[in-house]
Amino acid sequence: MTIFTGRRAAVGSLATLAMLLLVTGWAVRSQAAESGDCIKGKPTAPIKIEVFSDFQCPACRAFYLETIKQVMVEYGDTGKACIAYREFPLTMHTHARKAARYGHAALKISPQLWLQVADTLFQNQDTWAATGDIEGTLAKSLAAKDLADIKKLVAAPAALDAAIEADIKLGTEKEINSTPTFFVTAAGKTEKVPGAIRFPILKRYLDTRPTN
Repeated sequence: MTIFTGRRAAVGSLATLAMLLLVTGWAVRSQAAESGDCIKGKPTAPIKIEVFSDFQCPACRAFYLETIKQVMVEYGDTGKACIAYREFPLTMHTHARKAARYGHAALKISPQLWLQVADTLFQNQDTWAATGDIEGTLAKSLAAKDLADIKKLVAAPAALDAAIEADIKLGTEKEINSTPTFFVTAAGKTEKVPGAIRFPILKRYLDTRPTN
């Protein structure tokens, strides 16, 4: 009888903890983020990589899928770097601004959801870039609730557009004229790197950055 009671108490404690995690959002995702926040890694990491990108840009797709995803694993997950993304939709790309809204809406919910959206948009870039059906593209990979949460923010885009414009203004001030362009900050020094650099080259570069 004592064992049974102990088990009931343990189950009750676990249920209470699970409910607390669900209420606070920690059961499935971390806190919301804004442009310039880490999507991988910690703010205290010795290196920060800040990427200005356009979801409809083919070079940005290659850079994200072939380079940045490896950087996230080898540098973000190991605490060596904070990787941040900013929206810089180019006017030549018809659906880039719309995609940026979905991306920033996801970021405002959580970095994890932004990563899901970025993976989907870059992997299926040719499809939605031709049709403009960003929602339909995301619906194939996101959970229904996650997509619904994103759509609520996209339906009232004023705040999203303000954030995107702030990113564009910052990028213009940094004299960005093509995407992707990224900045590497280490030991108080920031260097600008334009273009889709391949991972082996970027790795050699990052490994030579001072970390204190």
